[in-house]
Amino acid sequence: MFIVIEGIDGAGCETQGKNLIKMLLESGKKVSLIKYPDYERNVGKIIRDFLYENKGLTAQQQFLLYTMQFVMDKKMITEKRKDEILIADRYFSTTLCYQTLEGIDIKMALDYAKNFQIEVPDVVFYLNVDPDIAIKRKYGEDKEKNFREKDFDFIRKTHKKYKELVDQQIWAKWVEIDGNKGIEEITKNIYNEVLKI
Repeated sequence: MFIVIEGIDGAGCETQGKNLIKMLLESGKKVSLIKYPDYERNVGKIIRDFLYENKGLTAQQQFLLYTMQFVMDKKMITEKRKDEILIADRYFSTTLCYQTLEGIDIKMALDYAKNFQIEVPDVVFYLNVDPDIAIKRKYGEDKEKNFREKDFDFIRKTHKKYKELVDQQIWAKWVEIDGNKGIEEITKNIYNEVLKI
């Protein structure tokens, strides 16, 4: 199966992806993790420069750069999801939030995904975290922050946008997880949802 972990900056997607992998491996499942955007390959360097070097990109350029990785990974995702649990730390669901806030039309985005046959996950787990808690968490990390992570207003807007995507079940099946709880409890909740599916 193919699972995506999604949420605003500071929601803990990376932590939950790693924790879920560990729990699934311990229970004898075959599992692997992919992370988007992948700064190490193809267009990833341009995305990194945009986020960390404040390189200006239009909403259309952002959309194309981010989605190019999903299109290029289509075959790999198709193969892996057949006989293992593939977990993505962010995916096209992120683009549906961030780039539509930048001005991309959601219908165009969904048509694009359909036309380019971007793999639809079995489920998107949305870690619903209060923006103020997420901001506090992000600033507790000893990591370089990109310009998005420093923009508190934008973080609040993404929280609102994700709520729309979840409530309307846009593009994929979304399952909301209370991301304000403790790390282990969140992982257990996601793990139990995976077992149900």
